[in-house]
Amino acid sequence: MKAPLYKKDYSDAIAAWPKSVQLRNINGSVFSTLISHPDYIESKWNGHITAGDVITTANVYLDLMQTHKCPGKLLNDKTTVTGDWSEANDWLEFEWLPLAIQSGLQYIAHIYSSNMFSRLSARDLYLRINPRVGMQNFNNREEGLAWLLSQPMKVARSA
Repeated sequence: MKAPLYKKDYSDAIAAWPKSVQLRNINGSVFSTLISHPDYIESKWNGHITAGDVITTANVYLDLMQTHKCPGKLLNDKTTVTGDWSEANDWLEFEWLPLAIQSGLQYIAHIYSSNMFSRLSARDLYLRINPRVGMQNFNNREEGLAWLLSQPMKVARSA
């Protein structure tokens, strides 16, 4: 899947980081909120999501990582979502992931939705990106956050 351009310009929100960034669909509903925490960034998802929503959030997250000094840990909480977003996984694996790693991403704790289609999309992504990024899937936020915070940051190699 070719990455679409943002449906909206998020440059002002990226400049205002660490203020939370709310990403909205064409109807104005928030589908993802990026939240700054001292040791990780949280992506809190909401509602029915599409591959385009996933790509938009991944691009904004990448822009945040490239613009600001951000921790290399991501809590990806999709507890309350529905939808099949697996169409984004090729793009995430081949386009986004190398840039995210280069920008400092090391770990992702993914919190499963109870929605079967979302779970299958997350499982497919896990199989594609592990072990290049340490990723684990969890059934609840507390377990995912505990795992994420227990992961040691790797020292970046100098060029």
